[in-house]
Amino acid sequence: MRDVTGQPFEALLLMHGGAVAGLVYLLLRVVRTRANRRFVTHLCDAVFVLTGAALFAAYLFLANYGTVRGFLSASFLLGFAAVYILFAPLFARITQKIRKK
Repeated sequence: MRDVTGQPFEALLLMHGGAVAGLVYLLLRVVRTRANRRFVTHLCDAVFVLTGAALFAAYLFLANYGTVRGFLSASFLLGFAAVYILFAPLFARITQKIRKK
């Protein structure tokens, strides 16, 4: 078994992955709200799910060779939530300006 000294690094790495997934979600949200079509909404949701899963797997592999652990999953979700809470109002304003045009 590996020692625990690398666990904070692993958690921070997965938090970064969650932040990247949050940015992808917010960018797709801009596209989704701009289009107003059901097909585009479903397509953006599918792209996000696939991208989020790929990001989680890639960052998990980088962190500890793919071993799924509870605190790493929580770190990924924490990174996603932090970016969403911090940047969602900014992206909402951008979306409103785009809709006005």
